Amino acid sequence: MAKRHPSLVPLSREHHVALLLAFRLVHGLPPTRQPTDSPQAQAQDTVRFFQTKLTTHFRAEEQALFPLIRETLPQAVPLLDTLLAEHADMRGQVQALEQADPSELPAQLTAFGQLLERHVRSEERELFPMCEANLADDADRLKVAIADFVGEGRP
Repeated sequence: MAKRHPSLVPLSREHHVALLLAFRLVHGLPPTRQPTDSPQAQAQDTVRFFQTKLTTHFRAEEQALFPLIRETLPQAVPLLDTLLAEHADMRGQVQALEQADPSELPAQLTAFGQLLERHVRSEERELFPMCEANLADDADRLKVAIADFVGEGRP
């Protein structure tokens, strides 16, 4: 696998952490976890992760990465529209987790994990390679713009 372009590394690092959460939500907790890791605790962890990590991550994508792609790669617009719709769907799912009946949490957590995994994989496997192949001239501008949100990788 090719090394990720430095302008996208901060987002890829966050994707890795998001995939760990998605795996846990879809496939369950490892046997080393405490029995107190109830669906309610998992929902709280998911909401906290969304608020502390994904909200900023989504802003970086929506305000820095996606506009640049939309401006320079018209062939990526359908993918961007899908990714933006998934951002909105995840926001809605997190709000639902905050108000869910405990009996609904396992299914809601699984659905959120599946969407999060599918979303991250689309960005890593489709969007980022498209960026790397076509946005070389804008890489420094992109790197600075993403760093303004996620706080790393500034030149």
